[in-house]
Amino acid sequence: MPSINVLSIDAWRQAEGGWIWNAWYRVGEADSSVCDLSHRRLLSFARKEGYITPASVGRCAVEDDQYNIVIVDRHTREPLIAFEYGPTM
Repeated sequence: MPSINVLSIDAWRQAEGGWIWNAWYRVGEADSSVCDLSHRRLLSFARKEGYITPASVGRCAVEDDQYNIVIVDRHTREPLIAFEYGPTM
């Protein structure tokens, strides 16, 4: 399986309520098979690897933007971490 980038996201809130990625930084890599994990298992993997903290339990959701699997804040939808699978397609 190919490796994919794990990205930390710096995002700006837009006036109409969404988020735009301002900058992203490669913080690691993972096997592309993580993209096939259930949302719960992906969040568990991200905690185990230190990409999100244990305090994130119940506070995060997972979205797929068709290029990245993105971990977002469940309440604000702010993007936090992305698993960039797009280049491997």
